Amino acid sequence: MCPERSTSGPVLAGDLLEEGTVAGFGFVPSGRPKAACDRLLLAGEESLAEPPDRTVPADAGTVRSFAPAPAQRMAPDRVHRAVTVDDALPDTVAETLALPGSPWGAVAGSLITEVRKAHHLLWLTGGFARDVIAGSAGEVNDLDLTGTAPPGRFSDLAKSARRRSGMEFRRKVSPFSLVCSAVPARGGERLYEYRTLNSAEFAFPACGSDLDADARCRDFTVNSLYYDPVGNTLADPTGRGLADLRARPRRLVCVNPTDDPLDQARIILRAVKFAARWTGTAGCDLGETAARLAHLPATVWDGLAPAAWQRLTGDHRRALGGHDPQSQLSLATALGPAAAGLLAVLLEVRP
Repeated sequence: MCPERSTSGPVLAGDLLEEGTVAGFGFVPSGRPKAACDRLLLAGEESLAEPPDRTVPADAGTVRSFAPAPAQRMAPDRVHRAVTVDDALPDTVAETLALPGSPWGAVAGSLITEVRKAHHLLWLTGGFARDVIAGSAGEVNDLDLTGTAPPGRFSDLAKSARRRSGMEFRRKVSPFSLVCSAVPARGGERLYEYRTLNSAEFAFPACGSDLDADARCRDFTVNSLYYDPVGNTLADPTGRGLADLRARPRRLVCVNPTDDPLDQARIILRAVKFAARWTGTAGCDLGETAARLAHLPATVWDGLAPAAWQRLTGDHRRALGGHDPQSQLSLATALGPAAAGLLAVLLEVRP
């Protein structure tokens, strides 16, 4: 289900305004994130060092020509009705969203309602979508979301959801990733993580793209599936996420085109994490990711700064802290010498 766009709805990337074509949204960091912190980005401003001082219009009343909604920009064969994938999938998604005792159960429904009331679009994605679609709803640990609402606007909607649900929580927006998250007022696990459809076109953190562009910013095809919990449709922008998830052994295929060594190192850690998790159950075929990494020399990590190593050490602890070191090295070796070298260093420096 994709509602028709109107002037009472929000401005989206691709819309044509009097001043130019909307390319996305920036954000001015604030301890109290709100819609006034969002910044409108226009095509041709990709080389700017920071977002311009231009707020986002309250609605699409000034739009001269509407862009199609993100799901409508995709090839029809990459958007599926949930029941054609699994006739129980809509019920499973609804039950998992409302799961008693989960960090997100008390707020997910209110959050989805507020976002859709504002005429924005929202998808379940990342690990939440992957595990539910795979039939492993019991393995869901986090509520991962993406959508069209810019981070400041989403923060306002989350505030309204807080009132609707009666649950007190603290909201924040990361200035580096523009990820919106919240924790209970008295502390505890994150209730959700939301990021506006990602954009890699600007020199500063930006968002507001479409499903294809957002998928290219993710790590693997199996993590690039998007579930609309209102329309109960499943979008597969890479065209192979669903097939790779269903394959036995499961195929772990990297889609992010990054050449940045830190980003590549984090992709390796996640590949080892998933391979370790799926060994003994679905299995994990690392062949295509290994081929992608084959050109990396074992010395590729030599130029990483101490701050990068510190970050990787934390990532490694969170991803693989409970796994046997020898198993980690064995899985990394299957990804090539650069991956094996990375894990050898991390296992040495990890406290």
